[in-house]
Amino acid sequence: MSNNSKIVIGIATAAAVGAAIGLMFAPEKGSDLRKKVKQNANTWADDLLTAIQNGKDNAKQLTDDAQNKAKSWKNKAKEEVEDAIEMADRQIRTA
Repeated sequence: MSNNSKIVIGIATAAAVGAAIGLMFAPEKGSDLRKKVKQNANTWADDLLTAIQNGKDNAKQLTDDAQNKAKSWKNKAKEEVEDAIEMADRQIRTA
């Protein structure tokens, strides 16, 4: 799990705990309080799942970008080695 994912989960957890504590001290009937807690819990869960999915998508994109860059570097290095070999062959033939 990346640091960004841990931060998002930590913030979401802290917000959920803070809101739950705030609701516990609110002067409301128990049934109303339970409804609010349930609604907020569902919203928080949806937000957390969305954040996790976004994190997964970002991680996949970063992985794909890194793989493409590595392939590009590999191909460039291969071309440079082939060019160096050709140059060495030419120098050997002319010597």
